[in-house]
This record gives sequence, structure tokens and C-alpha cells, in this order.
Amino acid sequence: MSLRRASIVLVATTVTALGFWLGRDVEQRLEVFISPAPDTPELYMEQFTLTVTGADGLPRHSIRGERMEQYQLDGSSLVETPVMVMNQPDAPDWTLNAEQAWVSPDGEEVRLYGAVHMSRPEGPAHATVDIHTRDVTVWPEPQRAESEAPVQVRSPQYQVDGTGLRADLQTSILELLHDADATYFP
Repeated sequence: MSLRRASIVLVATTVTALGFWLGRDVEQRLEVFISPAPDTPELYMEQFTLTVTGADGLPRHSIRGERMEQYQLDGSSLVETPVMVMNQPDAPDWTLNAEQAWVSPDGEEVRLYGAVHMSRPEGPAHATVDIHTRDVTVWPEPQRAESEAPVQVRSPQYQVDGTGLRADLQTSILELLHDADATYFP
């Protein structure tokens, strides 16, 4: 066999082997793009603020956090150290802080996980209110919140402890569902 034929056979064998080697896990690599795992984020933002406005262009509510990841399969988002602000046209805004939050794909439901602090500062017709509980579900429109966990409500005029909470953040009406124990200050 001549040197030229041997070189051609060697090059053809090398190219064929290299092709098999490169193509051996193509299916695995394509599978990552075709069917992502449920916990694969589609996009993420860090140090973000998202504001939702009404038809009048005024802010209705906002959420900010350290990091938000949106997931490919269902469009939901996970937020680290969320701070929600529920804007009130004629009263002080409510602020809700949590350890983590899940936001539904359409943004109509927000689940605040872990320790949750809800607060409203003093206003002309409203006293300061501080609420401490856990695992709160918030519906930004119509600005309602619920929890089944133990709740502590503190204000200069009263303190209430109980279990379970329904809150209408537009009217600032708070309802404790079970085992409520209240102390009112003159």
C-alpha cells in the first residue's frame, strides 16, 4: 500500500471516529433544549422592582426582591426576599415582607412563604399596624390576603393574637379566624 493511500485511509478513519465521538451525546444535549426540567428557569432578574399600574396609570402594587426566576413549563416565578407594596389611593400603603414568594403565571396570586411581616404606617385616619404571621396568600386585585398560621397584630391602640387571618388591604379590615385574644389600650 502506498503512503498516499495509507494517509487517505488514516484521515478517513480519524474523521469517522471524531464524528462518532462528537455525536455520541447529541440526543442528551438536544433533550435539554426540547424538554426542560420543571425547575429550569427561563429567565431571571436580580435586584429588581416590578410595578403594576391601573388603567389610570397610577401604581396599584409592586414587588421587589433580591432575585426572581421565571420557570419555563408553567410561567410561574419564584422571588427571593420579596417586598410587596399594596398602593392605597386615600390611605397609607401596606408593605408585606417575606422570605420567599411564588407568583402565579398571570400574577393574580402571590404566595408569601416563611415569616411574613405586614405593615401599614400611620396616616391621617389610620394608626400604625404591624402583623407577624407565616405563609400568606395575597391576591393583588382586589388587595386581599389570607393565612392559616398564628397571627400577631400590633397597633398603638390594641394588640391581638390568634390563628388564621383574612385581610382586606383596601379597607384595612382584619379578621382573625380562631382563638383570638385581644387587648385594647385606652
